[in-house]
Amino acid sequence: MNEIALVTGASGGLGREITLRLLHEGVTVVAHHYKSDMGFINNIEGYGEKMLPMRADLRSKAAVLSMVEAIGEKFGYLNYIVNAAAISKDALLVKCSEADWDNVMALNLTAPFLVVKAALPLMIRADKGHVINISSAAGMRGARGQCAYSASKAALVGLTHTLARELAHYGICVNTVTPGYMDTPMGRTNPEALNRAIDESMLGSLASPAEAAGLVCFLLRTSRITGQIFCADSRPI
Repeated sequence: MNEIALVTGASGGLGREITLRLLHEGVTVVAHHYKSDMGFINNIEGYGEKMLPMRADLRSKAAVLSMVEAIGEKFGYLNYIVNAAAISKDALLVKCSEADWDNVMALNLTAPFLVVKAALPLMIRADKGHVINISSAAGMRGARGQCAYSASKAALVGLTHTLARELAHYGICVNTVTPGYMDTPMGRTNPEALNRAIDESMLGSLASPAEAAGLVCFLLRTSRITGQIFCADSRPI
């Protein structure tokens, strides 16, 4: 049976690395994106039907249901989900608006909940299943100016633990990968935080999207590891 994966946020730095690695390994990838330009699609050409771009606003329940329905109609089942879509509205607590808080929570926390819930019937039909939620080192230790982002990523870890317990009955594993600060489009929006991460690193370097993607893809192929947190970083927690 051909392996089918859904990668949300596939046009982002880490999401794109995960998508490319899975395609290279022969997995058919539904590459979710929302506001990406066609350059994202053009840069991942050459995989034919192995690559299926799909646009959706994951903050909308209707859009999530429509996306999952399309996957079901196309393939009939789903092996893997990687919840990599995320945003950060950096601001100190006193300057963080409720609108920004709600927007971050909607995409970083509620969307993974909606995606897994909607896709569960498709995953049950597959021979094996694995969900990887992409959290962040900020969710483990907090980060100045990232109250919404840190809270959403910490809550995602809690969701992982609960889903691991609930979905084990179906043979579906659920784990969290928490990369450190990376030189990605999102990471470059806050140069101060990027430089601070380098200073705090025991290796004097940022986390690697390629290494984090490799860890994600390794875990997806495991069947006896669930409910765990894997930190792909070089800063002490």
